[in-house]
Amino acid sequence: MNPLNPKSYVFGILQFVLVVFPSAVSAQQNTAQHPAVQQKTTIPAFHQERFFGHYKGKLNIFKNSADIGMTATMEIIFGKPITTPPSEKNLNPQLRYPFIIKYDSDIRRYELVADLRTPNNVYIDELNGIHIDASFYNNTLFSEFTVLNSTIYSSYKFYGDSIQFTLTSQRAHPYSQNNDTLHIVPRISPIDGKITGYDTTEIPAVKSFPVQSYQTATLVRTPNAAPSQGRIDRLHYFPSTFVTARNVDVWLPSNYNPEKKYGVIYLHDGQNLFDGNSTWNHQEWGIDETMSAYQNQDYIVVGIWNDGVNRHSNYFPQKVHESLTDKEKAAIMEAKRQNQSDVFRNPINSDDYLKFIVYELRPFINNTYNTYKDAAHTVIGGSSMGGLISMYGICEYPGVFGTAACFSTHWPGIFEMKNNPIPDAMVRYFKKNMPNRINHKILFTHGTEGLDALYGPTQKCIDQIMTKSGYEMDKYLVDGTFLPGNWKTQIDQGLGHEESTWQKQFKDNAAFLLTPPPVTKDPNEIGY
Repeated sequence: MNPLNPKSYVFGILQFVLVVFPSAVSAQQNTAQHPAVQQKTTIPAFHQERFFGHYKGKLNIFKNSADIGMTATMEIIFGKPITTPPSEKNLNPQLRYPFIIKYDSDIRRYELVADLRTPNNVYIDELNGIHIDASFYNNTLFSEFTVLNSTIYSSYKFYGDSIQFTLTSQRAHPYSQNNDTLHIVPRISPIDGKITGYDTTEIPAVKSFPVQSYQTATLVRTPNAAPSQGRIDRLHYFPSTFVTARNVDVWLPSNYNPEKKYGVIYLHDGQNLFDGNSTWNHQEWGIDETMSAYQNQDYIVVGIWNDGVNRHSNYFPQKVHESLTDKEKAAIMEAKRQNQSDVFRNPINSDDYLKFIVYELRPFINNTYNTYKDAAHTVIGGSSMGGLISMYGICEYPGVFGTAACFSTHWPGIFEMKNNPIPDAMVRYFKKNMPNRINHKILFTHGTEGLDALYGPTQKCIDQIMTKSGYEMDKYLVDGTFLPGNWKTQIDQGLGHEESTWQKQFKDNAAFLLTPPPVTKDPNEIGY
């Protein structure tokens, strides 16, 4: 193996060298759920709340003692544990921690286990059944093991807001009658962290060779969104068979009651919704404040993060793209942003993105939280390209989404209007696929500055389609009677393409969005 090749060697090491430090407070709360756990259990001293979090930094991979051969992005996420009672396999109650390590685009998931009766027994439990022991000493976790033809020494020094990671690998040659006996689990003294022996069926002698790989990283805790109202459950790198894994933030109101049913609002670009202190431009939608002002409307909000590089590919309506000529498709895929970077880094896959929401994320949300499962209580929304995929989503899955909130809908699809076939293709698609007005509601908004200045002409065409499809805006009869509509188009003069605009527009239209359309049985409804 090439020690400088992250795909062949570096992450092969990292996937075995994993640690976590759970919280004493959370552990005690979770153990209370299991009576069997309450008997003489001990929370290990190194279980501290300050060690939980999402850490990120640059991994330096040295080609010799002084020179860095390559670098990569490394992330470590420590999740709060669940408690498992004693079983036939594990005689003692255990704390099991979801743990994620991300190396560039490669994501690995594990469970890290602490024994509540013997608190110094900490190991990683992999899906293939391998257990690797570890020890904690002087705020540092140590691990040493042999895998394949290398002995790996690693340490994780915890400072509270950062982790200093070091890994050294040495080639080793086992003198053994059985060449398959290469996995050695070290016995480590809980007093001083030293290796006292090895637990294997055969203990081979080890002949050390020069250092094969040396890696270091300083990983800094990244800020989590801290809403001023309610709370957020973060699902770190939610897995998918359709799209790349991404974070999902689930906002729950302060008075959330698991015995009560809630509607669900799915919003794209979820990293920008709740806390300006954690966003790239220090702006936010203020979703938590607006939602908390409507406590009589029982909804939770699911903020689906974009993954950066694939955002445009995930959000561009796939069937609109497929309706273009080959020449038009080729030209669009070559489109550039103002900084001359590519608009599309990968093929358009918005159909897969919607499948991720409908068939993977939505069932998880409905099974985890007490939610309404009908379309009437399910909203999909977003801004710019997020507005576009929201309109596409309600057309593709009218039995799943009853309301679409489309803020600053990016009808051009790219950033050039000259000879751009996309707006007309959008109009053709939505003319043919508009959901039934009887049980759906749709909101459009845009400003007049920046990118929003491009949206007016196409929005007028969409408005005409809405009217011909039987949608109606709010209106008053001559006798003063108010008739609520199922469609709104709001234009804000002087506002541009930014979170402060969408914050205002979401607040302006919260009552519209949080009032469900009529509940009818849609033949396309997916009931889970």
